[in-house]
Amino acid sequence: MKHTGCENESRILETLGQGVAPEAMEEPLRRHLAQCADCRELVALAEMFRQERVELCAAAPVPNAGRIWWKASLAARREAAERALRPIRIAEKAALAIGGGILIALLVFVAPWLAEQIRHTSFLSSSLVSTFSFSTVFTASIIVCLLLMAGGLFTLWAEK
Repeated sequence: MKHTGCENESRILETLGQGVAPEAMEEPLRRHLAQCADCRELVALAEMFRQERVELCAAAPVPNAGRIWWKASLAARREAAERALRPIRIAEKAALAIGGGILIALLVFVAPWLAEQIRHTSFLSSSLVSTFSFSTVFTASIIVCLLLMAGGLFTLWAEK
């Protein structure tokens, strides 16, 4: 069963949508409201929705516009600073990687000389250092260097 409604419903809804109270409507519409139960129900529902809207708007606090503007400008400045620092951070990471590579290369080339110096030193000749072979000292120095480099990279790329 389809509800056909009243032919004045659209006029009443339009009047209510303009903010006109039922008591302030034109005389023909007020007479019709007195006679039509469907239109009175429509007015009652519209009044209920209007009252609900008023209560909800009163309950919702409106934040201070100055504070909202301040927070938005602060976020924009922070984002701009992050964009400006991005190339510097990339350069720092690249410099750390290059420096670590240079350190490893330096250790590879200096390790034989260092091992020879340790063997020829007279006060260390009887100690435990002279019992190590070159390959042991070289391997240990490479491992220490790689561990230091891994720790440096982890510190650089770790999230704060």
